[in-house]
Amino acid sequence: MTHCLAFSNIDWSLTKDVVTIIGTIGALVLGAVGLTTWRRQLRGTSAYDVAKRAVLLTYQVRDAMQALRSPMLYLKKEEVEAGRGLEEEQRIYEERKQRLQQKWAELRVLSLEARVIWGEKAESRFIPIKRLVNELVAEIWLHFWLKGTYAGPGPTVDNNPARVAANDKIVYGTSDDEFSKRIDVAVDQIEEFFKAHMRG
Repeated sequence: MTHCLAFSNIDWSLTKDVVTIIGTIGALVLGAVGLTTWRRQLRGTSAYDVAKRAVLLTYQVRDAMQALRSPMLYLKKEEVEAGRGLEEEQRIYEERKQRLQQKWAELRVLSLEARVIWGEKAESRFIPIKRLVNELVAEIWLHFWLKGTYAGPGPTVDNNPARVAANDKIVYGTSDDEFSKRIDVAVDQIEEFFKAHMRG
């Protein structure tokens, strides 16, 4: 009987207001915690995605570099027979170079995204591979210059055997030559940094 008397003395409208206020505050706190967790998760997902794409695009740049260096050329028979073998070789290298430059441009954009997330230390990981891409493109140009492609009437080309051999070491690649090893070191630097960020 005392319980019934105690419940009847409660001011139910005030109790209802207090419970509503506590519920509203609780919902706001839960909402803020949920929003903070969502933002943190979104930031982590974005960083993971940039790291994953950086490694993937680095592999694609490496593969495009090795494809450009491939000594295998499939020249069109009619071009060779018409005396345009050098032009055909140049066309093939130009197509390969364009694929490399397209992949490098994508990786360069991604390096800027990485800089936004992790700072200059992330972007600096791309410098060695950038230098190698530039060196390879320059050596391809030199390769055709040594063959006299760009020489007009009158000028002579200094194509001494030592210079041609040094150029060939970069232009024509195998998986274990010195230039390939330099590419692998540059790829490893990018892999090391970004795979660490993929793990957490």
